[in-house]
Amino acid sequence: MLLRKDQLELSLREEKQLIETGKLKEDNPLDLSDGFNRLCEACRRGDLKLCQETITEGVNINARDRFDYTPLIL
Repeated sequence: MLLRKDQLELSLREEKQLIETGKLKEDNPLDLSDGFNRLCEACRRGDLKLCQETITEGVNINARDRFDYTPLIL
């Protein structure tokens, strides 16, 4: 089903309000922690060993950086 632009904007606005009120969890939260930054840098360089180490430490692989990138995109 395709939505018109105004319908999509309304849906996104409603979703944002639900996230802000805590009724809905954001799938890709902003993460500015050192561990997540190390994971992003490792992904950019293709350093598989460091990627595995940071993931093992419990870094959220679904988070996003300040540029809205997730490790998968990098």
